[in-house]
Amino acid sequence: MKDICAAGYFARCACLLAAAGALLFAAPAARAQALTPAWVELGEDGKAVARIVVNTPQDCPAIQIDGTSRPMALREHMPAGLRPACEFAIPAGARTASVNGQALALPKPDPARVVVIGDTGCRIKGSAVQDCNHAQEWPFLQVATTAAGEKADLVLHVGDYLYRESPCPDGSQALCGGSPAGDNWDAWNADFFTPAAALLGAAPWAFSRGNHEDCNRTWRGWFYYLDPRPWDGVCAPYPPAYLIKLGKFQLAMLDSTAVQEREVDEKQVAQYTAELNSLHPQNAWLATHYPFWGFAPDSASGRPVPLVATLQAAWENAAPTGYTLILGGHIHLFEYVSVDHGRPPQILAGDAGTRLDVPIQASLKGTDMRGARVVGGQSRSVFGYLVLTRQGNGNDWRLELKDQRRNVLVTCAVPGSSESCQSAGTGSN
Repeated sequence: MKDICAAGYFARCACLLAAAGALLFAAPAARAQALTPAWVELGEDGKAVARIVVNTPQDCPAIQIDGTSRPMALREHMPAGLRPACEFAIPAGARTASVNGQALALPKPDPARVVVIGDTGCRIKGSAVQDCNHAQEWPFLQVATTAAGEKADLVLHVGDYLYRESPCPDGSQALCGGSPAGDNWDAWNADFFTPAAALLGAAPWAFSRGNHEDCNRTWRGWFYYLDPRPWDGVCAPYPPAYLIKLGKFQLAMLDSTAVQEREVDEKQVAQYTAELNSLHPQNAWLATHYPFWGFAPDSASGRPVPLVATLQAAWENAAPTGYTLILGGHIHLFEYVSVDHGRPPQILAGDAGTRLDVPIQASLKGTDMRGARVVGGQSRSVFGYLVLTRQGNGNDWRLELKDQRRNVLVTCAVPGSSESCQSAGTGSN
């Protein structure tokens, strides 16, 4: 625990969580030198892979599948500055799995309870410094730990994991003194793996790539640790979209990392049109970091600024069907935006840790969004996470926005108009 808690950038509560997690796999870790809990993530068609980060390449542990021991393999193309990851493709139909005595949460068909988080790291970039040492200012540890108690069948992260891009500047030592920075193991551990530890083992994960993981920023850690597919060591700006299938439940994963946020780029419109056309979903959710119908608040006035026009143009071109909901992040708020012309509603879950955007101070209703119009919108500038719970056996869900103390702030019927939302406090539009 000395190595975990010595650095000044962890709050005391982070040390307590790491200590609790260490008790879960302390004895096996002494043999395998595990640096994280093992987790399960989902790839194309719902194929599951178990991963764990260890100290050296020789420390890859065995995985127990239905009582049979199998060696985990070293993930190839480990970038300099990262610690090795070990992985194992879990066979379809496996009933139990464990690593170092830790039981793994295996995927279930037709998940009925889904946790959604996004934009989780602590911002340190130039003079923009979030207080990484206090849970009220950077609450991702509390958010993740509370969300771990939701007994979810699936966790979806909608992108942006690492925000510690610059060294802690002079004069900000009380906020971030000793913090690591950059696309390296120490920063990934500080911003994601340590605070997310309890949630990592609670359910299978689907990981969406954010713009913080684009080819100019922290792409090495993204592809090596979190992308579910084999990797060749090169940054891919436009990885192919894919479908996760769990029984009748489908989740489409579209990498929008490289998209131009404010301008229409015709080459990108063609790219994302082709990716939307490549998928053939049925009653699916679409997960992508940048929103199709989302709003950024103007920092001075709080007026809503619509984005992202390139994705909206691609939607117009492809006219995709088979989607009931779009999930994203990027804007550091909760938003639920419903539009007309039969397009699925958009949920933004960019409020799980990084510094929040200013509240939106005007109604979203009536705003034109390239061929569609907003018929209702809800937004909240508050830290938290989302829980979507299936209602009955169909495609109807109840959405709850919860804070880090599990207080319910907003409830909505999904899919459907955001006019169905009921707010427990102020801040909705």
